[in-house]
Amino acid sequence: MGRIQPARITRVLAGSIAEELGFEAGDRLVAINGVPPRDLIDYQFAIATEDLVLDVVDAAGENHQVELEKDWDDDLGLEFETALFDGLIQCANACPFCFIDQQPPETRATLHLKDDDYRLSFLYGSYLTLTNLPAAEWERIARLRLSPLYVSVHATEPEVRSRLLKNERAGQILEHLRWFQAQGLTNSCPSCCLP
Repeated sequence: MGRIQPARITRVLAGSIAEELGFEAGDRLVAINGVPPRDLIDYQFAIATEDLVLDVVDAAGENHQVELEKDWDDDLGLEFETALFDGLIQCANACPFCFIDQQPPETRATLHLKDDDYRLSFLYGSYLTLTNLPAAEWERIARLRLSPLYVSVHATEPEVRSRLLKNERAGQILEHLRWFQAQGLTNSCPSCCLP
């Protein structure tokens, strides 16, 4: 993760609140009620209120502050270039079976991104290994009740999983799964058989 970047708007839905307010593709959302959203999750939580103040930079680079009232469950009608405004949490493992590492070099660059991002797991069902999360991210998962997350377990024996993923933190998987249970959060873990 990096510095939070303004969220670049790629589409304004016809008939939406955003269209009515004059938003256009190319505008960038900087903050909602004074808080820069890190990702689409923050954005969705932040707009679930009746009174909003949106800090926006238009395509020409001009700053605007837009105040609006809406029903708490009304969507603004904005689509963004990416779901992650602060960058991708990348994989910290070195699995010998990694399908990303096995991609031919001539394939498009996005096929070579080694994501291990819990936000993509929550939003889109991507699988993650839980080996790279600092305490603040675990706290955010609990606070926002982000569930289910999709977890690639590979092995539950600590030494075996650490060896498979080539990451010492990988051996904490049972502790991590118990943490989800204690928080009342669910996860989906596929079964894979290794010869």
